[in-house]
Amino acid sequence: MYSSKLVDLFYRLTKKQQRALKKFVRSPYYNKRQDVVALFDLLYTTPLENRLALKKENVSQKIYPNAPQDVDKVDYLMSFLSKLIEQFLVQEQVNENSIEHTICLMRAYRRLGMSKHFEQQYRKSSQILQKRALRDINYHEKVFALENERYDFLSPQKREATKNLQLLSQTLDLRFLAQKLKDACRLLAHQAVVSRDYDFGLLDAILEYLKTHQTLLEHPAIASYYFFYLASKDARKEGPYFYKFKDLLQRNLSCFKTSELEDLYTLGVNYCVKKINIGQSDFEKELFEMYNLGLELGFLIQQGKLNHFKFNNICKLALRLGKISWTQEFIEIHQPLLAEKHRKSYINNAWSMLYFAKGDYDKTLLFLQEVGQEELFITMDTKIVLIKVFYMQQEYDALEALLNSFAVYIRRKEVLAYHREIYKNFIRYVQKIIRLAPYDKIAKKALFQEIKLGQKILEKKWLLACLNPFEV
Repeated sequence: MYSSKLVDLFYRLTKKQQRALKKFVRSPYYNKRQDVVALFDLLYTTPLENRLALKKENVSQKIYPNAPQDVDKVDYLMSFLSKLIEQFLVQEQVNENSIEHTICLMRAYRRLGMSKHFEQQYRKSSQILQKRALRDINYHEKVFALENERYDFLSPQKREATKNLQLLSQTLDLRFLAQKLKDACRLLAHQAVVSRDYDFGLLDAILEYLKTHQTLLEHPAIASYYFFYLASKDARKEGPYFYKFKDLLQRNLSCFKTSELEDLYTLGVNYCVKKINIGQSDFEKELFEMYNLGLELGFLIQQGKLNHFKFNNICKLALRLGKISWTQEFIEIHQPLLAEKHRKSYINNAWSMLYFAKGDYDKTLLFLQEVGQEELFITMDTKIVLIKVFYMQQEYDALEALLNSFAVYIRRKEVLAYHREIYKNFIRYVQKIIRLAPYDKIAKKALFQEIKLGQKILEKKWLLACLNPFEV
């Protein structure tokens, strides 16, 4: 029993839920069996770390002390309590959602023929929905459910009687369009990762329909996913579409629940990263603004912790944009939020990058020495910074040796996959720069253009600055 669904389910409940469940199990309306109460009490008083004590033989003896051991009986009891907990969880969800609770009540009034009370609940629910700022997909779903219940109430009346058919149809359209566009964005994003072609169903017809029904784009739940899909799909106008998506997101923060707002935010971040990775550096500014929004909304901090990879990426991006003071403040404020096992290495790495940006190469090297080498990508970061320091200090012999050893290191690390090409390109272009003849302006200009137009090049801005700092 200690490894059963029942035990797993019970210990996943919060202490508050367990206390509420205690009352639920003891309610005669839901349960009249005392052995079920006894099984619940046994779980309730057994700490998680002692769950091994919940063997069926032990449970049988404790609940039925005067009867022979019967594990089959315990199985039946476990099944009964599991279903009771599931019923409790459903009831909890209904109680937390005032609109769903009201719709259930409206349905009961309709079946009892209590028209006056039905109408009161309908008006109350409509007012609640209209007063809320939320205008997400869930909002349209609730409005549709409410109107659908009202239609069932009105339908038995005379045929010529006024009904809510038009409103019901419009509400269904809004709900469907928002969900279909959201699913299209999901499919498109996953398609790029797994290299699989999905069938988008009615999407083409929907996109055509929206071209001639622009008023539907007044609804944030439709417009946000619509413009993001177009940005991801139409390479010719991707920039303008993305800016419309981003503007909608920033102007309609109160229209979405946190979970959906976070989904939209993640779509925006991943889009910017993808564009930067293929050489569109204009999106670095957009990504920085998205990170700032994520910090403001709390999306980047989970359970009081900031992921060390995100911390590192934010620092690197801010420094590429020349935001030295901002980065210093960011490090100072957020360093306590990194998990302890990652904190020292990632903080020292961040300070090394910051001092390099300031031009203080001695302090850069001091902090680099304190960075641990236990993680692959932070090791790669330190090598990149060290290469840049050697170049700036004109330590060309040390630089050549480091570039060669770095190239070998990259070849041996199979897990690099996609990143391997980016690092190889960086090494190759540093080697080309240091091997240029000092006064060969034509070769320098050609290499500048090659790097400027190239894709999948790490530290492109720094590489260009090495060739011509005035054009960067």
